[in-house]
Amino acid sequence: MFSTAIGWFRFITIIEGISYVLLLAIGMPIKYLLDIGEATLILGSIHGFLFVVFGLLLLYVSIKSKWSFFKMAMIFIVSFIPFGNFVIERRILKQS
Repeated sequence: MFSTAIGWFRFITIIEGISYVLLLAIGMPIKYLLDIGEATLILGSIHGFLFVVFGLLLLYVSIKSKWSFFKMAMIFIVSFIPFGNFVIERRILKQS
């Protein structure tokens, strides 16, 4: 998995997807129901870092694999949907 750029991208896609779900499912309720803002500060920072890495790797893999702009844009857009990263990893990246 870690021997190719696509392997690294698949790994980051999964990790970034997990961080997004944790932010939405744990961080946001803790912040708004328990009034503890640090939960989103910590989880949001981790997710933000991973999202930047995801975006940079998406650009790198798109160029290296000669993906179309449409494919790259759709992967980027789907990553904003909760659990979208898991769909990306299963349907798109396993084919590559």
